[in-house]
Amino acid sequence: MTSDHNPQPAPGPTGRRPAYDPRDALADVAASRGSVADRLVTPWWYHPILGALIAAIVLVNALHLSNLVKIVVAVASAAGMGLLVSAYQRLTGLWVDMRHLGPVSRRWWLAYAVVVAVVVAVPLLPAFTDRALPLWLAAVFTGTAFVATIVLGRRIDAAMREEIRAGRVAHTESR
Repeated sequence: MTSDHNPQPAPGPTGRRPAYDPRDALADVAASRGSVADRLVTPWWYHPILGALIAAIVLVNALHLSNLVKIVVAVASAAGMGLLVSAYQRLTGLWVDMRHLGPVSRRWWLAYAVVVAVVVAVPLLPAFTDRALPLWLAAVFTGTAFVATIVLGRRIDAAMREEIRAGRVAHTESR
């Protein structure tokens, strides 16, 4: 990739391009990484909406509502998450999955995954005991899902952008 500030000259009469200065090549790589990181700024509304969708799933399970309500909320939340991802991709033109995270953002993502697994799994217990969680505990799990999604989601994003700028992202091999 060439940068706009130092375009690569066209081939000369011999058909060969002049040597591409390695410093220019490294500057172009750094500029490209910075451009990608700048495009990955998550809109302010993304994590609160995602947190609300996850919190809704947690809440209906914690309160031990009917299976019909649980199914409707799960389907609506899944559809909402799909629309959220689609909106993010439309805005940024990009999507980064777990395979491409660097070491710091991956650790933040795993911490988030553990929190979500716990706050989703524990409220499922009423389905096996036929008893709802106390309202205060349902509120704690629901609030934790919402707040953790916002706080840790933004932390993951910030770490990921920094790793992209620094070139510390995981590279997957094409098959």
